[in-house]
Amino acid sequence: TFLHLKLLLTLSCAWIVAACAGNPPNPYDPYEGYNRATYEFNTAIDNAIAKPVAKGYVKVVPKTVRTGVSNALENLADTRYTVVNLTQGEPVAALESLHRFVFNSTFGLLGLVDVTELFNLPPKQKNDMGVTFAKMGWANSNYFVVPLIGPSTSRDTVGVVADVFATPYVYAFNDWVSLGVLVAGGIDLRSKLLDVESVTTTAALDPYVFQREAYLQFRNQQLKNHGVKYIQSAHERESLYEDDEEDAGLSIAELARQRNQ
Repeated sequence: TFLHLKLLLTLSCAWIVAACAGNPPNPYDPYEGYNRATYEFNTAIDNAIAKPVAKGYVKVVPKTVRTGVSNALENLADTRYTVVNLTQGEPVAALESLHRFVFNSTFGLLGLVDVTELFNLPPKQKNDMGVTFAKMGWANSNYFVVPLIGPSTSRDTVGVVADVFATPYVYAFNDWVSLGVLVAGGIDLRSKLLDVESVTTTAALDPYVFQREAYLQFRNQQLKNHGVKYIQSAHERESLYEDDEEDAGLSIAELARQRNQ
């Protein structure tokens, strides 16, 4: 089934993490040889498939429709945030996510229309099982590039498996519908990142390093926002994050958001 296939893929990635350890020159990127190869693979797939599809999606589908699709996907995500917040002992955040889902699903026409402002709904409580694992003690985690997905960490790669099981609509929908939601989410996300390409290619001589630093800084800030105090044990990583809080919010997705604004 779709769920089993996704689980097998993610577990395979976790196995690769364990197999790639060595004596790296970079203390927080011990799998750099593998990561660079996977980065090149992902880039090739992106250039050949994902980016052309995203460009076609933006060109053919009206912006109003794209906004509705994005709203509906975000609405479904609130069901996962409800469960994940409960795993972290955050009942208020879980109830707020459920509150948003119920109102957007009913008055917002299955989430196609975001009625957050109309009904003064609570802010979105984004969360994931990677944060749960970090709160449980797995705070330090090495950088890891997941095939077909992109930048992550060894902890957050395992967290993807838990996220699948923490997503209620995976159990409510059949495999084809779940696959459709996954594909739609990927296209929607890639379409939002089209404006970032020029930034990533000109921001650094090594796009791999740029993506790694941007992701780790952003992820570090996310975890800090959720109350995880210690993210990396390496002195370089601590000084980078603690001495430059302004840059801590930098990420590929954030660059896209700022560019659109």
